Amino acid sequence: MDYNDENLKIVSQAIRNNLTPDLLPKKWIQRNESNPMFGHCHNASGCLQRIFGTKNIKMYRALDDEGIYHWWVIDLNGKLIDLTSEQYASTGRTPPHDAGTKASILGFDYRKRVNELAERVSKEVNSDLGIFNYS
Repeated sequence: MDYNDENLKIVSQAIRNNLTPDLLPKKWIQRNESNPMFGHCHNASGCLQRIFGTKNIKMYRALDDEGIYHWWVIDLNGKLIDLTSEQYASTGRTPPHDAGTKASILGFDYRKRVNELAERVSKEVNSDLGIFNYS
């Protein structure tokens, strides 16, 4: 899928639509009940990178004020994209973007969750627009 503003908007919405508790590590599920974006930052960021590629999307992370890693991406034009920033805004906090460093998708179960999310996003985007297949 080509990386452009229109496709970014479509894919970003599909990612948000598919962030469900079953994609979270068990330790984050209870907290996610009252803050639906909490715990999904790695999945959302990894999915964007998986779909648009590492040439277009670079993952970043930083420890937040609770000592928990928060993840987001920066595109090839330097645009910061944080699909789960609401987890901070909804609690009156600020994401740790200014402390970020480049990072890679985590392994094992984290990678499985990113792949599952990418498959869901592919199905949604493909059924809505017929333009995208993730493989």
